[in-house]
Amino acid sequence: MDFGTSSYGPRRDPRRRRRQARRRLLLLVVVIVVIVAVVVALAMNRGHKAGGSGRSGSGSSLAATPKPTTPPPKIWVATTADPVRVWVGGDSMGGELGWGLGPLLDKAKVFKPILYYKESSGIARWDFFDWGRKMESVMATAKPAAVAIMMGTNDTQSISSTGSGWTAYGTSAWKTRYGKRVGKMMQAMLDGGARRVYWVGMPIMKESWRNSRMKLINTLIQEQAAKHPGVQYVDVWPLFTTPGGAFDPQWRGPDGVHFTVAGQDRLAKAVYAVIKKQWAPHGLPSATPSPSSSGSASPSP
Repeated sequence: MDFGTSSYGPRRDPRRRRRQARRRLLLLVVVIVVIVAVVVALAMNRGHKAGGSGRSGSGSSLAATPKPTTPPPKIWVATTADPVRVWVGGDSMGGELGWGLGPLLDKAKVFKPILYYKESSGIARWDFFDWGRKMESVMATAKPAAVAIMMGTNDTQSISSTGSGWTAYGTSAWKTRYGKRVGKMMQAMLDGGARRVYWVGMPIMKESWRNSRMKLINTLIQEQAAKHPGVQYVDVWPLFTTPGGAFDPQWRGPDGVHFTVAGQDRLAKAVYAVIKKQWAPHGLPSATPSPSSSGSASPSP
């Protein structure tokens, strides 16, 4: 039977149309989800970069903003009318620093050196000599505006403890306790009125076993100095090495620890240059060229 032709073409199955509509809807949903995911990812990436660089994201309260660094105490330019009281000391090596540094400070006419040291003392054995209390006393009586301190020679041993026994050298607990004691001393100096504390690191030693311990002590002191604005770690290790980095005996006594007179002068001139650069930059006699801003002492001729 002939039904003729239709301008609308063959009639489609309604079920097929519904399946095609569902596929198109599903495809649209997938596209929308992908676009949303890309937009969210880009927004999170921008927020992460802003937080990492210390800038807050626009309208975002979640971006990390670093806390401002506490500035060190203000200092003034030393003059004869307004001199700077400088306390110099520590253990026996701190005493040798004082013997060389004191005359240089005196010669400048704008510093008033105060020298003190205690042989065989250090950070570890406060049962023998309590440097924590001593520095509180020094700050209250001598009232220095600057401190140059050097100690650590005698700290290759366990730490004494009141009521809880001893803490063995080199353990994690020892490092923590040693660092806390150093930090306590630094804070006592700052709280007592010191505008700058120059903590001089230990030099290289003749005995190799002692060097690894000196490096550990220097590391712990340097870490604490970084936490206390106004405290500057002065690295003197390169002053007493050969060009190849080995122990140079020409500056040291027979024990390979303490300095000769020439070694004391070399140490003192380097530390004086660090102090002078900050307190007296205008026209005073300089023992050595000014070191870099990092506070590391550079060898002098």
